[in-house]
Amino acid sequence: MKHPETHEKVPLLDHGRRTSIDYESETVRRILDAAEALFAENCYAGTRMDEIAAVAGVNKATIYYHIGGKEKLYDVVLTRHFSHFADRLERELADCADPVEGLRGVVRIHAEEFSRNSNAPRTIAHELAGGSRHITPELAAIYARIHGVTARFAEQGMASGRLRQINPAVLQVALAGVLLVNTINAPFRSQVAATLDAAQPPMPTLTDMAAFLEDVVINALLATPQD
Repeated sequence: MKHPETHEKVPLLDHGRRTSIDYESETVRRILDAAEALFAENCYAGTRMDEIAAVAGVNKATIYYHIGGKEKLYDVVLTRHFSHFADRLERELADCADPVEGLRGVVRIHAEEFSRNSNAPRTIAHELAGGSRHITPELAAIYARIHGVTARFAEQGMASGRLRQINPAVLQVALAGVLLVNTINAPFRSQVAATLDAAQPPMPTLTDMAAFLEDVVINALLATPQD
């Protein structure tokens, strides 16, 4: 599909919006990036459409045309993040037959994705703190794919006797939760770090926490822990 700046006639709904979102459009990308940054900073309730339009360099009518209203825009922002995350996990770990290495891969990809875009976990944190009121069944189904990758490796490891018995849902919360919190509290950790004596160990980075999860948490799950 061509970008909306061309003169190609695209199908419209009765209210003047496009019937589908053109994710290849630079305009759409700017809108979604601006919305994600503002939702991360101010949460859903604290973000206004005119602010998103200003940051994206468009007018509000352009947002309504390409995507829709604020609730739809928020849903698309979350869907974009969860879909990209689930797609990457499934793609990169599809051929991994070793459950321990698979779980290490899950940790690595979580850390890399949170490092790549800290706005996404901050937006998710706002949503979780607000009671997940905007999580639709479709979004829940996408997240279930993310959980499913962790569960697959956990179940394979338990079935083969390499891992101790554990609820895969608990494991997913432990892995993702630590990295999520470490990402969203980065500004606070920077303030704390400024008060530390130079001789004290530095505050942990996201990379440090990922290494911790790999070497300590996963090792604790092994039926025969490694040194």
